[in-house]
Amino acid sequence: MIRSCRTKDYNWDFDTVTGFFSRWGKTQDDNPSFSPLGPEILDLEISTICSGTEHGPCKFCYKSNTPQGKSMSLEQFKTVLNRMPSNLTQIAFGIGDVHGNKELEQILHATRDKSIIVPNITINGYNCTDSTYSILTRNCGSVAVSRYNDDVCFNAVRELTNRGLEQVNIHQLLSADTFQECLDLIDKVKTDPRLSKLNALVFLMVKQKGRAKNVANVSLEQFQELVNKALLNDIPLGFDSCSAPSFLKATIDHPNFKTFAQFIEPCEAFLFSSYCNVDGEFFPCSFCEGEPGWETGIKVDEDTDFLKDVWFNPRMVEWRQKLLTSSNNCECSIKHICRSCPIHSNVKIC
Repeated sequence: MIRSCRTKDYNWDFDTVTGFFSRWGKTQDDNPSFSPLGPEILDLEISTICSGTEHGPCKFCYKSNTPQGKSMSLEQFKTVLNRMPSNLTQIAFGIGDVHGNKELEQILHATRDKSIIVPNITINGYNCTDSTYSILTRNCGSVAVSRYNDDVCFNAVRELTNRGLEQVNIHQLLSADTFQECLDLIDKVKTDPRLSKLNALVFLMVKQKGRAKNVANVSLEQFQELVNKALLNDIPLGFDSCSAPSFLKATIDHPNFKTFAQFIEPCEAFLFSSYCNVDGEFFPCSFCEGEPGWETGIKVDEDTDFLKDVWFNPRMVEWRQKLLTSSNNCECSIKHICRSCPIHSNVKIC
């Protein structure tokens, strides 16, 4: 199914099966600076309950999650969902333990009942059963498996792809501490048969927040080494939007740079996406939650007019303006597309 939006200055097409999304403005060559109709993607936290790995809670969890977390109820989820404007195309569900929210299946069904909204989710691969894999495969457009343990992660990828899910990714934290692991993972994707149907390997830049407060970032040289190795080995590659300046800088001399630049989007927080935490509060993104200026979010309840009260809230408008003008302060060779995070400025390595 192809969903479409057509206005004078903001247009898009979205394939609900493949996930392909194309956006343009007045002409095909014009890029809108933000969506006037609300978010295209909602990043929604439905549980903070997380036991971590076999070694306990992860030392680099930016949310500082523990087994004593909380979950969003089905009713609260429906309240948030019903407040969202019709521009929404996908929901990316955030969860710790896959069984941390007992109403996960009902939440996925409620999303699918909207028929035009595609649910996606990130899991850690632990404690998944045949039933879990079947529920995710039936309901989700894509599933990402965070890699903490090779066997746990790779087995989860195999189980999901063997059930016919085509959009299955691996999420891998990229930091100075995990740099060698990231290089090694490229080799494993190339050779491990469990990953033969993997859609993409996605690296997530570390944010110095929560238990990752003192975890160092990679250098630009390391980032470039990683990208080059993946490209040389024909590994389908992805990054979070925080990494966009780094990727573009690392590939500026690549023959396919212009193509990369077309498909790489820098930070889109409250330009084209939004984040809602487990308490139903909206922030520009999950990395802003609890930071100076964003100690509290904007609460969504049954009386909320999302466009008026959230999307065009003065706090969000101020954030949007800061983000859109952030490239003015950069002196690098790609400054025209090099946004800086107003809160975590150390993320950008360009």
